[in-house]
Amino acid sequence: MPTEKNTQNALADWCLEQITLLEPETRSTRSRDDTKVSLKALRVEASHRHFYRVRGDASNRSWVAMWSPPALENNPQFVVLAQVFQAVGAPQLVASDLERGFFLMDDLGSLHLSDAYESAAGDSLALQRLVDSALDALLPLQEIADPAIPPYDEARLIVEFDLCAEWFAEQLIETPPRPTDAATLADARATLVLAMLEQPKVCVHRDYHCRNLLLRSEAGDQSTIGMVDFQDALIGPALYDPASLLRDCYFTHDESLIRAAMGRFAGRHPLLASMPPKKVMWWHDACAIQRQIKAVGIFARLHLRDGKSSHLGYIPSVLSRAAAVAHQYPDLIALAKLLRRWAIAASQHRLMQPASNAGRSR
Repeated sequence: MPTEKNTQNALADWCLEQITLLEPETRSTRSRDDTKVSLKALRVEASHRHFYRVRGDASNRSWVAMWSPPALENNPQFVVLAQVFQAVGAPQLVASDLERGFFLMDDLGSLHLSDAYESAAGDSLALQRLVDSALDALLPLQEIADPAIPPYDEARLIVEFDLCAEWFAEQLIETPPRPTDAATLADARATLVLAMLEQPKVCVHRDYHCRNLLLRSEAGDQSTIGMVDFQDALIGPALYDPASLLRDCYFTHDESLIRAAMGRFAGRHPLLASMPPKKVMWWHDACAIQRQIKAVGIFARLHLRDGKSSHLGYIPSVLSRAAAVAHQYPDLIALAKLLRRWAIAASQHRLMQPASNAGRSR
């Protein structure tokens, strides 16, 4: 079985072939033996995919290469959705090898929204502008209706919610939910899923957070939003992506910013503008709680099943923030208490000391 290093070498050779085809002038000025490419690994994310920034020594351009193991990822769906989402900020897919799971894409740059958040620290107006810009970019995305995008159905929402109890509680901290906890989780799951299913249905990116969004400079110093990690898109709740952004697992926004941003977004949204603000906020928070609970399960599974511990440090903060949001709603008080208990257990676990940028308020 090929090692990761061998695969990376094969990917580099393949990228060189593709870049040579993309830039014919390279062939006319240098021989293939004299031309090389370098691959720089990019940040590890919560999937089996590996990303690299690619530079050729005979070119001023850079690209992003992805190795996506065919046995573990739905690569044909990625190819289809890369075309669908290119019009709303996704990188152009310039070459692919489905058999090996090799992909070459345009480079959207290295300024992630998370970096911009850090630069805007202490400037509430700058943070608000960044968030509003990312929410504005959602409006054209949500209008996409393509038969290649499946529905975000009840069964999937239930499975996602249950990941936390299975992978975090039962396996990571080895504390299976007690009967009363199981009843609390079942009641909360039903409440949250109902709130998600009753929302207007739109195209949902499903990972619309600060690490998957990039700021791209355009003419006149205007910035546009570029987006990656779109291959799991579904047709589902209109407030799911706003909740992913505003109650981000990797950055904590001030509550006043969240409410101001949600009010602005809903007021500009054709399907939400006539809805009562209290209803819109509940829908938003229901999506956020479900998503954060799911994320904790995925972060635990990454460690236990896939040997990736990169996200464990975020678990205590994500659980604490999900508990705080749940506590605002009478039907979710019991869930809030359970999540707080789990957050304490996580913070005391040797593997889950909070990440340096998790849970930081702005």
